[in-house]
Amino acid sequence: MKSYKGWSAEFRKASLKLTTRAKKMGWIPLPKKCRRCGQEEGILHLHNEDYDVTHNTLEEVFNRFPIHIYPEEVEKINQALEPICWRCHMMHHSVRRNKKAVEKYFEEINNGKQYPPVYRHDFTILKRDHNV
Repeated sequence: MKSYKGWSAEFRKASLKLTTRAKKMGWIPLPKKCRRCGQEEGILHLHNEDYDVTHNTLEEVFNRFPIHIYPEEVEKINQALEPICWRCHMMHHSVRRNKKAVEKYFEEINNGKQYPPVYRHDFTILKRDHNV
């Protein structure tokens, strides 16, 4: 895991660990549909756009005794996590490699194009289908 938007790899790993624990507690639902393209099959992720929210909120929750979470905390955490398919997620993170290809992809998605689901982490798919 690399640094991302000012968050260190270590901080992101700690946030991921807390997020995984929260999933097991049932506070974070598993993604069922990509918010960007509507894909329901293949690999689905939760893209974290604000590691401060997930890390800091969940750290506080798990330090309580007894452990409990308030509804507004569940909502806050889930608002920071975007259900997203593998292809949309990897395209989102490819903007520095090929901004025009990423913009084209999301324009196609916004216009209703549906790409096939991805069932394995295979970056050659992005190169083949989107030139990134």
